[in-house]
Amino acid sequence: MPKNYTKRLESLQKRRFDDNLEKSILSESFKRSDIGQSTKYTLESMKPIESTYTQSTIRAAENIQNNLKEKLKSEYNLVFRHQGSTITDTHIKIHSDIDILVFTDTFETLENPQIPSNPYQGNPVEDLITLRKKCFEKLDSTYNQVDDSNSKAIQVFPTQPKRKVDVVICNWFNSNLWKERNNEIYRGIHFLDRDKKQRIKDFPFAHIHQLKNKSLNTNKNYNKVVRILKTLKVDADYEIKLSSFEICCLVYDIEDRKLNLPETSSLLLLNVASEQLAKLIDNKLYREGLNSPIGTEYVFSNENKVVELKKLKLEVDELIIDVSKELASQYKSLNESFIY
Repeated sequence: MPKNYTKRLESLQKRRFDDNLEKSILSESFKRSDIGQSTKYTLESMKPIESTYTQSTIRAAENIQNNLKEKLKSEYNLVFRHQGSTITDTHIKIHSDIDILVFTDTFETLENPQIPSNPYQGNPVEDLITLRKKCFEKLDSTYNQVDDSNSKAIQVFPTQPKRKVDVVICNWFNSNLWKERNNEIYRGIHFLDRDKKQRIKDFPFAHIHQLKNKSLNTNKNYNKVVRILKTLKVDADYEIKLSSFEICCLVYDIEDRKLNLPETSSLLLLNVASEQLAKLIDNKLYREGLNSPIGTEYVFSNENKVVELKKLKLEVDELIIDVSKELASQYKSLNESFIY
């Protein structure tokens, strides 16, 4: 069944709609009548969100941070960091979400064999739960929309600017590598899962560092492939149960040489994405051995993910067919240079 690209282009415009300016923020090429709809959909979806909107998202997070810091300053000396697709430039909405990591200075976790000079006598999980309760109280008294139902984050919906901000309660995990190199890339975190009453170890700064390096090493085509796959996922007529993290990881594992194409060959990235998805679907050993960018977890160990990968590949392959047909009507092909 042919895709409705009029509907898909409308969805793309909605994701990039500026409420204040009352218009969608799109490239000049989007107005061109000589470019087919599926081609336009592909290349516009690959485009980054304008940096002013990314900065606006970061400001929304900083406003929340300042509120928490001020209202809890008598009890805590809070420290903040950010994570999410906004930070790695792989987001597809101008009103994108962002995560605030909130750190208490009450205690830190040390990796063995490090020994604390002043051992912490409290209960780390209970203390993080207490911090979360206090953060929620302060945020709920400041913002109209605050949701405390998520086990891993308080969700805040500020309106100026309009965003969704996840507030994640953490403590530092000081790895041996961080101690040795004194570079925050190697510093980990323990974030709270309130309902399970446990802390989960993660290394978000190393992950961000790896994705940014991948972008630099591939002429930013890594970001383009992630954006188009995320776009196809949300615009599909059926649910595709792949997370942004999983999409980032599967694209990250593509060889740099395959991604490192010139700007005028961006359409060929669809073939690169399809080839990678086929490899994951067909090669069980490869799929189950695919590691996260920082090597801390196997991404597709769950066999149920094969169905979701097949759904995403179908979307990519149908897009390739539609774009190829459009180009053929103008006596062009995917292999030719295309300026957008």
